[in-house]
Amino acid sequence: MVYCPSCGERNREGSRFCRNCGTLLEEKPLKSRFMSGDFRESPVKRELQRKEFSDARKEGFEWDTALRGALVLVILMVILGRIFGFMGAIAALMVSVIYVLSSSRRKSQSLMIVFAALLMAAAASALFSI
Repeated sequence: MVYCPSCGERNREGSRFCRNCGTLLEEKPLKSRFMSGDFRESPVKRELQRKEFSDARKEGFEWDTALRGALVLVILMVILGRIFGFMGAIAALMVSVIYVLSSSRRKSQSLMIVFAALLMAAAASALFSI
């Protein structure tokens, strides 16, 4: 078996191109490349990939934070609302807002994320009749 250097797909012996990604397969088998040390990626390439991934995470809207904030709000509202009534719902709202504000990576979008979390929580509450 010959393994693709780009995606790691197993290919048949003698294949010139990877059947998964189309990358030209090297003539040198994987075992000999591993033994000689040619298999390792350069630290520069790895650092560039890590930087591209972190830049991509920073650019978009933080839907994951808004969704987690809405989930915290709905769960706490159900629990605290049943125990303490209206004051429990207010406490759940405060905890959710504090959670979203503290966990957002880009502070410039914090208010939009809080608004999105409240909107998601309201939609979930209406959908499930909580």
